[in-house]
Amino acid sequence: MLDNQIKSQLDELVQLYILMNKKYRWRANDLTVRFGSFLFCLKDKPFDETNFEEVIMYIKNNTGVFSTHRSKSFALAPLLITSFDDAKHAFDHLLDYEKLMRDTGFKKSPYLTIAAYALMLTCPPKQVPQRIAKAYDIYKRMKGNHYWLTSADDYPVAILLADMKDDLGQIESEMERCYHQLNEVGFKKSNGLQFLSHLLTFNPAPAESKAILCQEIVDYLKQRKLGISATYYGAIGFLALLGNDAKKALPEVVTAVNYLKKQQGFKWFNKELNILITASLVCNKYLEDKKHRQMMATTMGISIETMVAAQTAALIAATSAAAATAAASSN
Repeated sequence: MLDNQIKSQLDELVQLYILMNKKYRWRANDLTVRFGSFLFCLKDKPFDETNFEEVIMYIKNNTGVFSTHRSKSFALAPLLITSFDDAKHAFDHLLDYEKLMRDTGFKKSPYLTIAAYALMLTCPPKQVPQRIAKAYDIYKRMKGNHYWLTSADDYPVAILLADMKDDLGQIESEMERCYHQLNEVGFKKSNGLQFLSHLLTFNPAPAESKAILCQEIVDYLKQRKLGISATYYGAIGFLALLGNDAKKALPEVVTAVNYLKKQQGFKWFNKELNILITASLVCNKYLEDKKHRQMMATTMGISIETMVAAQTAALIAATSAAAATAAASSN
């Protein structure tokens, strides 16, 4: 039976998607509308059309004609509105953080915007310069180990990994252990596998046990005709980072996916994205404190923004949920 909380969220998601799709279908692509609808439901924020339009116009009026912020304003506005009391002021800070990151060595990219957003949510202002510097060092190590797989889509996870207390060598070693252990249990080498290995780095459990759990999650989903490609490995990461709770969460995800696919606007839509959405909602239920819920929102922001920016490129998913659920996974 579908959990009442999840059912309520899914019903709200569907109704808000129908409303937003009707209003914005000619101004934003479908993925962006779904993301906005999801984020308002996840964060339990009412959708205010007037405020939404004002934030979009503010973004467009304060950026250049060719800025990616303008083209992604329908994805960026929900992130800012649901995370900050003053979304316009937050956008100004976002631009400042992007500049600091570019000055350090990061390149201009839609992914840089999401990395700056993650930085705003997870880093005290006084620690921003140090976090950016550490993130850039982590990114360079990623590039050194996997030159062809590493690109701007790894910026957000580098920012979040830089929040770890471990030194650079420890973080790098754990990323590589997770990558190779996942490959050994059957995951093919890919950009999606690299992202999943980064995600699992937040979990202090042994790399071998984390890889086995990921494979068990994949097998469980496949047995229920919910196969998942490398692009959506973030959904596996969500669940794996719940540790012992992962096996309790899996049946809930399957039930939620089956419910969602019967709803208007979701029946024929991308099945894997529905898995990602429902996995996020179910995992969010296991995260009790406010900070963790906030970080889950960053996760979906990263994942869908990547899909919007790169169309069908490797999807970043759930990065900040990793830090949020590290304690749970170690139990």
